[in-house]
Order: sequence, then C-alpha cells, then structure tokens
Amino acid sequence: MGDNRTPDKNDKRSDMGHSPRILVCEHDEALRIQLARKLESAGFWVDTAGNARQALRQLECHSFDAMTLSLLLADQDSITFLHDLSVLGVELPILVTSMRTERATTLPTRLAAQLDVDLELDDDGTEPEWVRKAADQARVIFAIKTACQRSRSYQPRILHIEPDAFNAGLVNAALNRNCTIEHVSGVERLPDALCAGPFDVILLNPSMDREQSHSALQQVSWAFPGVPIVLQSQYAFTPNGSDIHPIDNDTGSIGLGLIEALRQRVLYNMDVPEVAHA
Repeated sequence: MGDNRTPDKNDKRSDMGHSPRILVCEHDEALRIQLARKLESAGFWVDTAGNARQALRQLECHSFDAMTLSLLLADQDSITFLHDLSVLGVELPILVTSMRTERATTLPTRLAAQLDVDLELDDDGTEPEWVRKAADQARVIFAIKTACQRSRSYQPRILHIEPDAFNAGLVNAALNRNCTIEHVSGVERLPDALCAGPFDVILLNPSMDREQSHSALQQVSWAFPGVPIVLQSQYAFTPNGSDIHPIDNDTGSIGLGLIEALRQRVLYNMDVPEVAHA
C-alpha cells in the first residue's frame, strides 16, 4: 500500500483545490458525524470509517493527507492498527483521539465493560479531576498493553510528553515492562529527547499550557512527521466552538485544539482554508 496504491480517479481533491483529504475513523456514529462536520467547516474534505476494517479499505482505495483515529475501536485496538499500518507501509500523519459529546455516548458492550464505573460526582456535577486524569491514562495504557499482548514481539518505543508527575508515573509503572519509554516533563527538554528517536508512538498531553503544547507538537511534527501522536486528554464538542478542545482541567488552560493540532501536524507549511468549499 502507500506508494503502491492505485491513483483514485474520483479523488475529491481534484475539485477541492488544496483542501486536505482527511480520514476520520471513529466507532461512535454520532461522534463520527459530528467530527466530520466540524472538520469540513474548518476547510477539510472528510471521509469516514466506523472501524479498523473500514478504515483499511478506505486507505487501500484512496490517498489521504491525514487521519484521525479513535483510541478505542470496536473491532481492534488502535495501537495494533497503527502497527499493522506501519508493517503495510502506510505512511500518513495520524492523530489518535478520545472524543465525547456533552452527554455520554454509547460504547460497544466490550469497551463499556472495561471503562464504565460508577463514581460520585463533585458538588458541581462534574467528575473529580483525579478521575479524569486516571481515566485518560487508563485508556492509553489499555490500548498499548493490548497491542503488546497480541504480538509479544511488539515492544514500541514511546516518547511521552507529560509535565504532570501523576500522569507520567501511571504510564511508566504500567508500561515499562512492555515498552521503552522516553519521558519528557517540559518542552525545554524536548530537543534532547528527540535525539533518542526514532519512536513508534508519541504520547502528548494536549491539556498543557497552550503555548507549551503547541511548541511540543511543532517540534515532534518537524522531527517525526510520520509518527502517530496519541492525544491523551479527552476532547469534547462545545456549542458554536471554532475548535474542539480538551475537557477542562485544573490548570485553567484551554489546551491544544484538535483542529489546530491537525492543521499543524499535517499541513505544516500549507495554507488551510478557513471555510469549506461548497
């Protein structure tokens, strides 16, 4: 695949100018539709897939500029899917995301059993901050551990950009026997860490201060344009928002917007249109 794919005679980009073509792979239909519409309004041309099998068929038939991939899929964990794409020679920028709407969405039964727990909410009706932190890390840990268990020979090299000691400790304690982890606590130390590459996966906390998360993404995009990036915070849609941001955290920062991250990651030196073509 990759360079061996047959050119797409119906490539929509021929009628779309420079609009980048994006593949959105998301198991939740409502989220998939919502994300596609959001990206289209931001100037991207979007195709969608509901699982790994559908995404692979799309990648076999069409050329894409980038892909967003749900961290948890119904038919295959995302990290194994990324490894399979690498083995097949598929090269394109990929952002791995965890999305939610303002109200809870329905997960496949197998995933719900692994993730859903009953918790007492804070006085303002929100889940405690430590729960959000632990849940964000647990999703990533589960996906990576599943990939390593499916293929004992797969021991990914991971660059983990995380200033929060609690989050970094959870990931390291859970994965240090399965992976080689290069942890970076701040963007000022990132240039040295990049020299330790190459890496198979990059874990990035997008809830950092916006300036720091933007700088981190810029540096890794320049150094490793084809390495998938897992955005470790859940993203939530907000009414009339121009971007999709990580769920609010105790830092008070809005964090790195998903559309902003996609533009920077995939179209580093290109002009992305602000409004989708008709």
